[in-house]
Amino acid sequence: MNREIWEFLAGGNDRVIRTWFKHENISPQERAKMDVAINRLRTLDLALVSHTLLAGPLRGTKLYKLRLRCKNRELRPMLCRGPFGESRDYTLLLGAIEVGNRMKPPDAEDRAAKNRDLLIENPNWRERY
Repeated sequence: MNREIWEFLAGGNDRVIRTWFKHENISPQERAKMDVAINRLRTLDLALVSHTLLAGPLRGTKLYKLRLRCKNRELRPMLCRGPFGESRDYTLLLGAIEVGNRMKPPDAEDRAAKNRDLLIENPNWRERY
């Protein structure tokens, strides 16, 4: 049973992950690694997804983060289940990077939570990833 993966649209227009790819110069290899992880989420039940791939829920929130090891940094796209429609679906909320146990942006969890709240208020602010 496949799950749908959605991407949050900041302001109802801007795809947050695509914008993150550009601003952080995410390489084609890093994007491919993320696409493989996204495809695993699409096809596997949450209980079968390795904790090395997906962390969460984070500190009592409804947020998760993908854990993608790359050469000099770790990609940490932030996502949630739902938050409406099929509970098995996921929505990518924000792109983040971790280098030496420091997140960029440092308030990534807060921003992702805010995007989730905005999405709940504006259900049309997402598109299929």
